[in-house]
Amino acid sequence: MNLKNYSFAKLWVLGVFVFFACGEDEPMPPMDTSFYSTELGGETMVQDPNNPGQMIEQGFLNLRTVVTNTVLEIATNEQGKYDDLQPYFSVLLNEVGRNDLSGFTTLVDDFTRFLAEATGSRNFQYTGLNMADAHNSTNPRMNGLINNADYDLFIEAVVAGAAEAGITSPSVLGPVAELLESVRAPIVQRDDNEELDLYTRLGGSGLVADPDNAGQLIEAGYLPLRAVVTSTVLVIATNEGGKYDDLQPYFTVLLNEVGAGNTSGFTTLVGDFSDFLAANIGSTNITYNGLNMRDAHDPAVNSRMTGLITAEDYDLFIQAVVEGALENNVPESIIGEFGAILNSGGLRSAIIQA
Repeated sequence: MNLKNYSFAKLWVLGVFVFFACGEDEPMPPMDTSFYSTELGGETMVQDPNNPGQMIEQGFLNLRTVVTNTVLEIATNEQGKYDDLQPYFSVLLNEVGRNDLSGFTTLVDDFTRFLAEATGSRNFQYTGLNMADAHNSTNPRMNGLINNADYDLFIEAVVAGAAEAGITSPSVLGPVAELLESVRAPIVQRDDNEELDLYTRLGGSGLVADPDNAGQLIEAGYLPLRAVVTSTVLVIATNEGGKYDDLQPYFTVLLNEVGAGNTSGFTTLVGDFSDFLAANIGSTNITYNGLNMRDAHDPAVNSRMTGLITAEDYDLFIQAVVEGALENNVPESIIGEFGAILNSGGLRSAIIQA
């Protein structure tokens, strides 16, 4: 039975009960006429499909299904429809990628409780952060401030999640949309013409488990930077097909160390380059403390540098960065922004000294 038919059937049964009870001496309890009751299924207990042997209110189940579908719509992001929303969920997506569903479960429960209470549930209360705090930097799980366009896109995802649950009736979707509109003001905290910085779009400052260092945390935005830098160095070092023959002489010291089983220089290079990129694309917590770009690429100052870089070799290095980014499934739009940074006048002129 679809949700709308279920609601009409429930109301009919209640009406019949009231009609035949009119002559009774016992007063009738007040009828629950909340939206939660009349349109979402209310307090009728049904089997919980996620927890065998447990019961759940039909209204809460319907809302939970919509919320779950909404989050999955954004997470799976088929055809890239929700590219602009995924950065906000970077901490959650990193957790799910590691098969950690605790954050997902908490988000679904919190959002469902919020909707349940707002639609008239008598048995569920939302006890999380207020909408302003939940969507700004005071919430470590929130990555970036939302603008109106992205909030509109989120509402689209809610409608899509409802459709997947078989809920398409305007009598249900209309009030839910009105509810979401009523909290737009505290949630939307960024002007539409103010773009999220690149670091935030890569994942931002939310902390996630470091896959390379058990028990340690790492900023979600730093993780893809380090992966791209690592891949770039390996692309040059392995040099399949001799594509990077002209770059390998610059890495002589590093390649000799790695060949001897010493990876300390490799680790330092990856860390320094990752720090440099993070600091230059919007990170507020990570700073670059190495040599300035001119000294870092001058053999007279940096003993690890063997030779002055030419413009042709720098272009070849940028190709290696692009290859490293593609290996890590970085979107082409972001790769283009990286290319613009690496080709910026000041950086390029500092590195090219031959």
